[in-house]
Formats: sequence, structure tokens, C-alpha cells
Amino acid sequence: MRLPLLAFGSVLTLGLSLPGSARAVSATGLSSFEAIEEPLVKLYPAIGKFESDSFINITEVGSGTFRMSERYNAEWWDGDRDTTNTDRQRAEVKGLGAHQKHGETFLYTTTWRSNPEFRGSGGFCHLFQLKSTNGDSGAPLVTLSIHGNRATVEANRVGPKIIAREFPWKPATWQTVRIRIKTAPTTDGELMVSVDGDAFQGRSGIELSRPDANEYRPKWGLYRRAATGMTMGNDYVEHKAVSAEKIGVPAIENASLESAARERGVGSSPEKALGWLQSQPASAGRDYALGTLAALWAETDTAAAMTWSEAQESPGVRHDAVERVFSRWENRDITAAMKWLHTRAPNRELDELLWLLATDTTYRYVNRPIALDAAALIVQPELRAAAFDHVVLIWARHSADEAARFLAGTSALTADQKASILRKFRPAEHPPTGARRPSPASDSP
Repeated sequence: MRLPLLAFGSVLTLGLSLPGSARAVSATGLSSFEAIEEPLVKLYPAIGKFESDSFINITEVGSGTFRMSERYNAEWWDGDRDTTNTDRQRAEVKGLGAHQKHGETFLYTTTWRSNPEFRGSGGFCHLFQLKSTNGDSGAPLVTLSIHGNRATVEANRVGPKIIAREFPWKPATWQTVRIRIKTAPTTDGELMVSVDGDAFQGRSGIELSRPDANEYRPKWGLYRRAATGMTMGNDYVEHKAVSAEKIGVPAIENASLESAARERGVGSSPEKALGWLQSQPASAGRDYALGTLAALWAETDTAAAMTWSEAQESPGVRHDAVERVFSRWENRDITAAMKWLHTRAPNRELDELLWLLATDTTYRYVNRPIALDAAALIVQPELRAAAFDHVVLIWARHSADEAARFLAGTSALTADQKASILRKFRPAEHPPTGARRPSPASDSP
């Protein structure tokens, strides 16, 4: 079980002012993010054994700074959440503000540094990812990655892979990277990068999308390949001044409200901090801060935070708070979280939450029963069918017969929906097919 990341009594370590907060959604604490992907197991590679681990890899270290630690030695290393993946380590946060749609331009910012001994691994090593929430989400669309003493911003798109910019980096040295992205399935996308305040450089007039995808969300942290005999150690990456800005729309000025509400929670209670926020003038920043404080509360009392979230009259506040509280609950105890879902769903208001759960790579690649369970609870027929499509096609890559038998037996899909999914199986899996299926990337899911 993952221990609470931050209690209200410790919020004074957080900074009250973050660069860019006037024009972007800014992360004032871990609860600002939509979800946290904390390593929950250690892998002993020699015997193929996984062991639950309570060490907290993702922490707040003051002044709006987040540390993502990953331990590695010859005997064992931190794994990928609680999955049985043996070839990677992951400590990431994901989602900050609205998800990005095709045709929209977003600016994603971080100031980051590593520990002094950090070296790029022999495989993939990502500090930032922009991943689709639908379509082919196996590989990220955009990454900020380390290769030896060089860093790159790359695009793994429908077309040929591109490197938008390459630049040097040094261990234990703060570096600010701003990535401007316009996602597009046609040739009007762009991927531009500014390093330490210099002019944006990169590529424009390009197709920038994942196959069959049209929505994306950012991730920050440390995600790297792991294998026996690699020259890695106990490393960390720190991110600060993290923000996500949607260009061309009014700002969500959440930072000052979140920080002030956190201060009011010290020595008081979450309810009072949230009550103070609700007394402030209505704004998008206030509403976002309410979700942040509810998520913070969930780290110490998930049930109380969920009860408060469900009681909110504003649909937007209720949806955001429920989703962020649920993500903390899911990380800590997926069995209990799914039991709660079954007492509330089917419910159209929960469809987006269920979609994200069913299509999350943690579940559709590694823990398929959870993904299938979530998909079946979706109310909207087309969205439900699309969720099953995502999960079953991954399944069919490895066991087409089992996937086909599942489709034949499920009552959650119509005959036409089943036939549509079956037609997308690869020729080697099940005829017929006319659908293009990209090869999975080496660093997916």
C-alpha cells in the first residue's frame, strides 16, 4: 500500500509563487495533478520475484519542487507501479488542467535537474511525455528524453519519428524546458522547444498525432528502461515550476488560491480550507483549486474526500474532484475503488472516469480484468464499445482466440459492435481485417 504523500500539516514547505502562474495551470503540490504513478513493488530479477514496497518514491521537497526517485542495484530495483513489467521503472505524475485536443496549442513547462551521479541509461529515459488518452496510446506522442549527455524532444507520431530539438544537459544543474505543441492529424501541427529562455526551435507544418487518437495529457517524472547489468544507481529527477498552458483561452489562475488554501488547512481541517476556497469569487482557478484540495485530503482520508466531492452542486467541480480523488484511491487500493464504482455506476457522469480507467495502459496491457470491468460500466454505447475496442485489440496481439471468445460471450456489446472489433484483428490473429495496426513501440505501454 502506498503511504500518504502529504498531509495538511506539512504544506508550509510549498512555495506560494510559481513562474508562469498568471497564465497557466501551475502545480503547487502533488495534488494539483490528475493522478500519480508511484512505484509500488521491487523486482528481484534473478528469481523473477516482485515484492510490495512502502518506500515513497514521489515526494514534495519544498518550493513547489517534486522529486521522483528510482532505486537500482544488482539485486533488485523499483518496478513499474504494481505491474509485472520487468524492463522499466516509472515514477511520474500526469494530467494538469484540461486535456489537449487536436488543433489546440499547449505550452508545457518544467525546470528540472538530476542528482549529481545521474547518467542517461542505455535505453529510453523520459522526463516528460505527452500521451494520448485514446487511440493507440502505447507509445507517447512527445517526449523529453536523455541520451548520454544530450537531451532531445522527440515525436513518435503516425508518420516518421522526428527529433524537434537536441541540446546538452548536465547532472545536478537546473534547466528550464518549455515545449509548445499543436497536435494535428494533418500537416498543420508544430513541436517547438525553448531551453533556458532562448528562442523556440523545432518543427512546424507537420502531422503530429498518434494513430486513431484525438486527446492527450502530459506526464512529468522519471521513466526509464531497467535491465540487469546497467550502469545506473539510486537516482532522482526533480521538477519545479511545472505548468500547462492552453494557448488562446482565458487563464486558470490556480496557484495563489491553492497555496493560500493549503496554509489555512495547517492546524485546521480540510473542510475549513475547502470552505474558505468556496467563499472566494467564482473563477476557473478557484474551481480547479477545489479539486486540488480534495485530492490532497484523499491522501489521508479518501472516503471523506469522496463524500465531499460527490456532494458538490457544480457539475464541473464535482467531476474534477471525484476523478482526482478516485485516482488516489485507485493507486492505494484498486479493489476497494472498484467496489465503490460498482455502487455508483452505470452513471453517465462517471463515463469519462471509467474511460480513463479502462484505457489506462496499467490495466489494458497488464491487468486486463480491471479494464474490462470498467469498460462494461460505461453508459454511452459508442464510448463503451470504443473502450472494449482498445482493451480487446491489445489482448488480440497476444491471444486472438481468447479475445475472440470473450467478444462472443460478453453481453456488454451488440452483435454489430462485436463484429466491428473482430474485423480489426490482425490477419495473423483473425480474418478479416482492413485496419492498419501500428507496431507497438519498444517503450510502451
